[in-house]
Amino acid sequence: MDEKISLLASTITAPRIIINDALDDALKVLDERLEMLSSALAVEYVGPGVGMRDMAAEHVYRLVVRYHLWDTTRSGWGLKVCDALPNGMMRPMWPIYGVGRLRKQQLIRALPDFFQGYLEAVEAAGKDQEPAGRALYALAEDLSCLSAGAV
Repeated sequence: MDEKISLLASTITAPRIIINDALDDALKVLDERLEMLSSALAVEYVGPGVGMRDMAAEHVYRLVVRYHLWDTTRSGWGLKVCDALPNGMMRPMWPIYGVGRLRKQQLIRALPDFFQGYLEAVEAAGKDQEPAGRALYALAEDLSCLSAGAV
């Protein structure tokens, strides 16, 4: 297992999340892997909210896998933090490594739920046995994001 993924795995289960450059680098590696896998799978998924705990609208921003249009020059499949308000149309707001410190803690805590749901969506699309589907499952396993009896 990659050392950055290992760091991220230990952070997910840690009682306290320490935000630093190493964690940002680990999130960039995860972002790159999910970009590659989601591009191969082409399965959309709207995941858990990553709002602030004390906000009434905790699900204003959500983890979303789909074909994102950043601007007129950048687009593609990947996982982004998106505006989930009805008029937001799941517009990508930040890459997962680009959110602020407090939201980053929420994002990391949400990764197990994200992977559970995304794996279920990939399975429902019949793509879980494709190479990218198996690689996604292995990544979730490396991150300790699978619960007993998961997908």
